Amino acid sequence: MLGLFTPVAQAQNYMGEYYAYIGPSDHWNSQGVRLGDFGAILQQDRANFHRFGIRDQFDSADPFFGTLSARSRIPTIWQVRPGSEYVVNRVLSGHEQYLRVEVFGTGGIPTRIFVSEGAG
Repeated sequence: MLGLFTPVAQAQNYMGEYYAYIGPSDHWNSQGVRLGDFGAILQQDRANFHRFGIRDQFDSADPFFGTLSARSRIPTIWQVRPGSEYVVNRVLSGHEQYLRVEVFGTGGIPTRIFVSEGAG
């Protein structure tokens, strides 16, 4: 039975990680509308970093989400790591939060990101 799942596990490779500090500017989209979706906030953080040059003090660079096409995937590919579920509610409540984002994918394209607290 385990052999049935092997191709799926091999299809997604660890690509790397980055740290994101979700600050006040990450809670608003480019049109000034407050974001109420965690994935959209993660996406805005990377748009702020790459497109608009709005970088929080603790944001780190990433080689994954520099294009609009790559960033547009973020809201559908994120997943929270067990033990860090609380960070979603903290961010949605407007709190600032330091996150570790692990990126997995195939062929250089991110297909899954795992989010956890960035500071332990």
